[in-house]
Amino acid sequence: MNIIEHEYADLGALQTRRAIHRAYSSPADEVEEVTLALARRWAGARGTVVDVGCGTGDLLRRWAREGHAGQLVGVDRSAAAVSGTREDGIAVVRGDACELPLRDGSADCLLARHMLYHVADLGQALAESRRVVRPGGVFVAVVNMMGTTPRLARLLRRCVDSEGIPVPPFPRVDSENLRPLLKRAFGEVEETGYQGELVFHEPEPLAALAASLLVFYGLERKTARHSRVVEALKEETARAFAGGTGPWRDVKGWTVFVVRR
Repeated sequence: MNIIEHEYADLGALQTRRAIHRAYSSPADEVEEVTLALARRWAGARGTVVDVGCGTGDLLRRWAREGHAGQLVGVDRSAAAVSGTREDGIAVVRGDACELPLRDGSADCLLARHMLYHVADLGQALAESRRVVRPGGVFVAVVNMMGTTPRLARLLRRCVDSEGIPVPPFPRVDSENLRPLLKRAFGEVEETGYQGELVFHEPEPLAALAASLLVFYGLERKTARHSRVVEALKEETARAFAGGTGPWRDVKGWTVFVVRR
């Protein structure tokens, strides 16, 4: 199974994760707002903005609604992401971050929000981003801090381990190891960290968030194993709330990096 292709063949799990993080983060999870503010600062009202790994296309749609006069371009490997974003009139192309289908120096601002975890070659993806950003333009990357949501990760490992499933190896990408790679590719790095918590007062959204991540733990959707682990997650999260001990909390954090070309 190609995990990334399977996960993003449709965008349901991604939409679930985004909705739950928006609803259950304290303080409010404002990745989109922070990214927009930074990109506007550097791209201006008429600059060309490229969103690599545009996913649901929500950021580009929001920018278009707010009257951005420059070109807005989405790039994604997922056919579902491309077709869904294109339906709303946004310029979008199917492509890989390691081989961007864009001209040299064609972007005033290039965004990579929570997608560098999925690239096959991180160094090549950063080199491609540098190629596409014009001199004087910026690259904005958002990644999780190291060790974010450890309690959620332990919950998933317990339920997956009960099925004897080996978790696929993924290259580690977080704020700590991305920083030196950005310096090597671009030069000086400006960064801002955001920390908070996921806070749940009932088990259902916690179980839904965990279930939306199972593909990354080696479980193909619509299989008997996947169904069993989903049920195990529901049982575990229900037990966690059965004692009436208060909300379920888990630390989270993410970093925004801004680097000039």
